[in-house]
Amino acid sequence: MSTTPPLFDALDLDVAVLPGFPDVHEAYRLLRDQKDMVCGAYTLTYLLQAFGVHDDDGKPVTVDHVADVAGTALEPHNADRQSLVERRIEEGELPAERAGTWSMHDYFDGDFTVVEDEGGTSPEGLVTACETVSNGRVEAIPVPAVHNGATQLDEARFDALLGAISTDDLPGQPILNYNLKHTLAPAGLLGHKYNLVSLLTQWDDPSYFRTMDWDVGHFTTVAARVTRSENDERYFVIRDSYKTFGWDGYHLQPESYIRQGLERADDHRDGGLLLVSPTDSADTVRTWLSDHNLESGLWDNGSAYTGETDD
Repeated sequence: MSTTPPLFDALDLDVAVLPGFPDVHEAYRLLRDQKDMVCGAYTLTYLLQAFGVHDDDGKPVTVDHVADVAGTALEPHNADRQSLVERRIEEGELPAERAGTWSMHDYFDGDFTVVEDEGGTSPEGLVTACETVSNGRVEAIPVPAVHNGATQLDEARFDALLGAISTDDLPGQPILNYNLKHTLAPAGLLGHKYNLVSLLTQWDDPSYFRTMDWDVGHFTTVAARVTRSENDERYFVIRDSYKTFGWDGYHLQPESYIRQGLERADDHRDGGLLLVSPTDSADTVRTWLSDHNLESGLWDNGSAYTGETDD
């Protein structure tokens, strides 16, 4: 009689799925890959949809609309591609109502400002868009990783904050704004060695994997936290705006790597997170932050806010 030995011992994993997952996932799964520069607006869009926000016609809000309200800036190459699509529309080669479908990565439905470099969406723009698009029903409360020159999203506070969200003690959906170069490369082409079996066997040694070579800021949300018994390394299930990353856009990232990416200590920009919450729960969020010595406020992620400002 022979037995087949296991490849490795059984794993005791604890998965804490964030509240609201079914509604957020349902909105998220219907979106295609993001266009350039709109990862922030993309993440806010599916959260607003999950909160039941619609446009004036009763339809789900769109990424382009949220990006437009958020003052998202394009770069010259985006403007060049947009011009080509618009020329095809003018010449009758492309129906205007089909532009967003046939040229889904090149056509933006909005009047976007073009900047020479570092396009994208600012935290200020997302805060404004959240309130404006939802007609005041939903707020995005910004929490910078660094405040007054000191790290406030340190390991202990970051752990406490995500733990409170996971247990619904803190009623908000987190949008993370971090530098991608700190994270594991999850796509098939980029992610050398990155697969589920490798992740499980190398759980306590993330340095085994390649990190991204994109030195840029990015916005994502968190679907869950995953811990393993007798192991200190905790992972996030990240919900990405690139659906080719990981498994239909979901991928595992070490929580410690994400926190370092939020702090952005080794580059010239700042990071942080937004807590997206119904307005009637916003005071609860602010009270929790105050009780845990966390200050709210904006940060400079390098993308200028190009929306309207008060004089």
